Amino acid sequence: MSTNEKWDVLFIKDPESLFDSETKAFDELFRRVDKVQGREEALRKFSTNLYDMVICDLSVNPEEIAFMKELKDKKPKMTIFVLVDEQDTDKVYGFADLNINAFILSPDQFDEALGEISRFNPYLETKD
Repeated sequence: MSTNEKWDVLFIKDPESLFDSETKAFDELFRRVDKVQGREEALRKFSTNLYDMVICDLSVNPEEIAFMKELKDKKPKMTIFVLVDEQDTDKVYGFADLNINAFILSPDQFDEALGEISRFNPYLETKD
């Protein structure tokens, strides 16, 4: 894949999020985005599809570090981005130890963050 490739993304959304999961930025920036809600659906999609990266909205649910660790244990080389609302900065602790990228942002920065993520090449290192 080239560095200009559009990526296939699994987006794990939170139903109470302040981030707009229906933003047009997803269609503009990525090749395919599967939007899921909840652990069960996320694990099913994660296990049965090939994604270039996972983006997880943790703007509300603080108990997701264990879930992100579960995803990393299944596919250690998977690139994962966690988005956290600026009101909940305490939720980002622990992600760096799992080699997970965390962004703290306000809802109006969501599209900009997606733009930055879309420019990231998850294949700079060899995948499993």
